[in-house]
Parts: sequence; structure tokens; C-alpha cells
Amino acid sequence: MKVVDNFLPKEQFEKMRDTFLSDYFPYYYIKNVAKDGENDKKMFYFIHYLYKNGRTNASKWYPMLSEILLDKINYNFLIRAKLNCYPRSDQKVIHSKHVDYTYRTKGLIFSLNTCDGATILENGKEVKSVANRALFFNAFKPHASTNCTDQHARFNINVNYI
Repeated sequence: MKVVDNFLPKEQFEKMRDTFLSDYFPYYYIKNVAKDGENDKKMFYFIHYLYKNGRTNASKWYPMLSEILLDKINYNFLIRAKLNCYPRSDQKVIHSKHVDYTYRTKGLIFSLNTCDGATILENGKEVKSVANRALFFNAFKPHASTNCTDQHARFNINVNYI
């Protein structure tokens, strides 16, 4: 696990943030955050796939991700890249632990805004959502997400790669 604050230069970060948090950017409803816990069945979130199943054309915004963020990480094979939007609620909810993939994969969670939401790793370490923060971790190990209570939503980019 590695946390890098101010991961992108300010101008590049602001370009991504202003695009992905704009009124015109499309997010899609997912009825369960995770599939195991009772709370997960009551929670929902929104996603936008930037890259999935070997398709760089999963989203017209993939080139921006590639030019700004992916060029900064060392990877051999991109598995998935998606944007997550966890709407706020009155209570902070820790979603069930899950693995992104059952085989050895690396993960990057890149925060687009600062809020009281977090990612909780297998060892219980909680990594807060801070704008322009990159969390690198083993995505095949159990981890959990949370929503937030102090902003409209928690926004991040989740990248899985080898």
C-alpha cells in the first residue's frame, strides 16, 4: 500500500475534476455497492466505465484518463478503469469488504474530491478521500469503500491493472 498526495500537477488534476464532476458527465446507477452485506443492499452508487473488457472505447473520456493519469503509473496490462460516485447520506456506511479480482492485480484509487469518505484496507487501515490523492494497493486483497456525509458525494477513479 502506498499513498501519494498531490499525485497530479494542479492543472491536470483540475481538468479531470472539472470534467468528471460536471453537470454533463454521465454516471450510471448501480443498485448495490457490494453484494455480501445487508447494508450493501440498501446502498447504491453510480459508475462510469472508462475502460472495460479490453475496450478503450468504453467511454469517449478514456483518452483524458490515459493522457493524464495512466501515463503516470507503471503497468503492463490495463484491466478496468471506472469512475465511482457514492452519494452522501446522513450516516457514514462502511460497505462490505470485497476483492476487485480474484487473481493478483494492482489497484489505484484516485480521489477527485475531499470528503469524509474512505477506503478501508484488509489490515483495517483507513485511507481518507483527499482530492488529488492516489492510493496504490493490492486489489485482490479484501478492502471496503464508504460513502460520505459532508459533501454531495464521494468521487474517485478506480483503476485495476497488472
